Amino acid sequence: MHLLYLRFYLGSLVVLFGLYLSGHYLLGLPFPTPKMLFQIALGVGIGTILGIVYHRLWPLPPPGIGRVVRLFILLPPAFMLGIGLLILLQAQVALHYFIPLVAWLTPAYGSPEDPSLKRPS
Repeated sequence: MHLLYLRFYLGSLVVLFGLYLSGHYLLGLPFPTPKMLFQIALGVGIGTILGIVYHRLWPLPPPGIGRVVRLFILLPPAFMLGIGLLILLQAQVALHYFIPLVAWLTPAYGSPEDPSLKRPS
């Protein structure tokens, strides 16, 4: 299970690194420095952890208004955490967008009631 989350984390990094690199070549933005890449990796990691925590505390409900309510409860703290990190790190990346997006996209592998997730006694 942890490997699935690692795969999601690495896939998210590849996509975001690709976006920043293509922004350099297509839009003339500054080339991403190692510091920027570290900030992206940190933001994606925090967003993934936040998404995992949300899935553990409040599993994704069936389609309907429950998902919308869950989304509106998930986004404000994630957005504020991203803004806080942006100010703290003086980041040049969009951490305040990355963290909520990744937290929202983080998949739920199994449910908390799944017997395979319980620790052996």
